[in-house]
Amino acid sequence: MTRTVFLRTASLVAAASANRISGQNASEPESPETVLARIRSRIEALLRTAEPGLYVRHLKSVLALCEEESLKLQFLGTGRDEKTKELLAYLKSIETHLKGDGGRAQAFLLDGRRALLLARISRSDGTLQPYAVTLPPRWDANRAYPLLVELHGRGSDLSLGLMSDTFLPREGEAITLCPWLRGNGTWREDNGSEPDIWEAIDDLKSFAKLDPDRWYICGHSWGGDDVWAIVQRTPDLWAAAAIMSGHPGSAPAELGLLPNLRHTPFYLWLGDQDPIPNRKPALQQFRDGLTGVGNRPTVVVATGVGHNPRRQDGAALKDWLFEHVRRRPSHFSFVVDTPKHRGIWGISIPQKYPLAYGNAEPRVGFECWIEGSTIRIQTSDAKHVAVDLGPAGLNISGTATLIVNGKTRFSGTAPQKALTLDL
Repeated sequence: MTRTVFLRTASLVAAASANRISGQNASEPESPETVLARIRSRIEALLRTAEPGLYVRHLKSVLALCEEESLKLQFLGTGRDEKTKELLAYLKSIETHLKGDGGRAQAFLLDGRRALLLARISRSDGTLQPYAVTLPPRWDANRAYPLLVELHGRGSDLSLGLMSDTFLPREGEAITLCPWLRGNGTWREDNGSEPDIWEAIDDLKSFAKLDPDRWYICGHSWGGDDVWAIVQRTPDLWAAAAIMSGHPGSAPAELGLLPNLRHTPFYLWLGDQDPIPNRKPALQQFRDGLTGVGNRPTVVVATGVGHNPRRQDGAALKDWLFEHVRRRPSHFSFVVDTPKHRGIWGISIPQKYPLAYGNAEPRVGFECWIEGSTIRIQTSDAKHVAVDLGPAGLNISGTATLIVNGKTRFSGTAPQKALTLDL
């Protein structure tokens, strides 16, 4: 199974091509250490004159991650030969592109043809984790852009698979963020793929502006599974979402979260020749679940196509996504099932046991109706509720009346800070 249509892993064919260009005999491959030494020399030369700071960070990230993966190779036992070949292919691909426009800042920051590779220290476990970000042509740091988050599928567990992709040509008017989801790791909240997504977005915000009403998320295969799990718990963040060749097992209907998806538009794609047996019934499960809560998805079944979308399929998906703008509904509900995601649109249920590991408390939820400046909230199994009437929440201006479980709990000018109420 390939990683994704969005993040095409650099192939061994590309590495062989690089070998031919350099005159290297394919029967006598170089060692990763030899290629790494040339990459280090090239990056150190670029750093002597590189600017601005964002491009400098990219170059340092590339070098740091190349060195990290090369060092890990020394500690491998079973499968070391295969990993050596894979690593060598990635290093050669990176070396080749560093000699081209991958060695020029304008390809990343002006032309929008290349994706920056940026490393960061994970807040979850202190490891070095990368993400790729493509900036639109003529990117203006003072302008707020749409954000497209692309989640890759299963494939290589070497982060250089993502890194070598950053040298592939890119295009588009949105800022595109591709987090590294730790290869074939599972989706989870502690030190798995989910924290890497939020931490990458936070890092992106440190140098780029994002339009909060035009956030989009899409994923292929395993990445599509992650989209299903994430959007059920953060439906208010996204203007629209898309899944290609995914499976709903990451957040099955039995969790009772499907009503959370009533207002998030969904695009579902599947190749009718997908060889993975569970993908066709999975598509029907997605469709039935969304339709059952009144959110009929857009469904595309591509004739004669297998598990991996074609270029035109990805382009059509993005065109569909970008048609949507996030709008707060006047009636919505939310079921809480994790310690992290406690609510939407500024209404949240605080944890009953905030110091407990995992989810050591009953599921809770709420439903909200907004009629003019009157907000009515009905909670379920909750002891407290927090309500943000200000710009970061329900965005109510002027006077407001807040009714919770049939009782008026606030009336007056909407405060800028959240109200926390005992129930």
